[in-house]
Amino acid sequence: MTRDQSPKRNITNHRNKNGMNKEVKIAKRKSVFVELKDWCVMSMGPDQKDKGHFLEVTEWTNGEGYDIHTHDVSGERTIQLTHGQFDAIKKCIKTIEKSYE
Repeated sequence: MTRDQSPKRNITNHRNKNGMNKEVKIAKRKSVFVELKDWCVMSMGPDQKDKGHFLEVTEWTNGEGYDIHTHDVSGERTIQLTHGQFDAIKKCIKTIEKSYE
């Protein structure tokens, strides 16, 4: 599935006591998970080896961005980015890297 396609959703309609329809959607979202010990020694203190530090990226249900959740020596944090914001960050990082050539 490309990011331009909407994921399939199961939809259940419910009526509340006022007779209004309320829609409940069940969605499967793509997510990837990595242990940081395999990628970044800077994310762990010297006494923190194998402490379960990780990074997880989950695509939004509407397909328009990502939740990026990390847990490391600094604690837990979540960053939410649209595809455009993510692309801009990648471009900025590439520009910095090219400046060293």
